[in-house]
Amino acid sequence: MADYDAQAPNARRYPRVITVDEIEALPRIEFNTGIDTAVFLSRERDDARYFRQGYCWMEPDHGPYHWDQNNFDETHYCLAGRIKLRVLDAAGREILLEAAEGEHIFLPAGFKYTVEATGVRSLFFWTSGPSPRPGLVEAKDYSNELRSLRS
Repeated sequence: MADYDAQAPNARRYPRVITVDEIEALPRIEFNTGIDTAVFLSRERDDARYFRQGYCWMEPDHGPYHWDQNNFDETHYCLAGRIKLRVLDAAGREILLEAAEGEHIFLPAGFKYTVEATGVRSLFFWTSGPSPRPGLVEAKDYSNELRSLRS
């Protein structure tokens, strides 16, 4: 289409298949040594309004990744290996969650989370929502890189 502008608002908001090859070719955010993610469905690249999705790859001995989850819910679905997640609530109580291949973890807002190494190479699929209107403000350079991939 001669008049198609991939940068226009909602230009990429249409049904389509996103392949594993496409996901694996995306730029990644490195959370710590041996643990990174590719966001394959986002406000920036896809005009996704209500959630974002990605894959997270973890080496057997990756460094821990910690975050405070204040304003969104998230899920992790284990595709390969295992997920080990330390959870801390506002009262200081701590639990350890572990998911095997084919299992899901629900991570609601209001907790502090740390992904820990499991000793095996792992991969999980994550979804988070709602997707904040300004996009990935925690990773501005990555957000800009996703915007540049619109085509």
